[in-house]
Amino acid sequence: MKDFTKNMSFVEFQNDRKTIKAVLYNLAIIGEAAGSLLPEIEILYPEIPWVDIRGIRNIVVHEYFRVNLEIIWKTIQTDLPPLIQQLQEVMEHISDS
Repeated sequence: MKDFTKNMSFVEFQNDRKTIKAVLYNLAIIGEAAGSLLPEIEILYPEIPWVDIRGIRNIVVHEYFRVNLEIIWKTIQTDLPPLIQQLQEVMEHISDS
């Protein structure tokens, strides 16, 4: 998603419907994936905000008109980069098992 918003300001983002839809769609996919994980994964990796990941998916999918673009922007800019790193580590650990 960072690629979708690369070199974009928040103002540009909030005025670009295609980018907003692409970002929201990808957040929904991430939330769906988090929702289909085995409970053991969540227990093994409690530092990952699984509830928040699923929560943002629920807002994007079920409460589309309540989506706060400032929160989405903050999520992309601040929360997503370390989350991606954490998820990559989980995937590596799982594939090594």
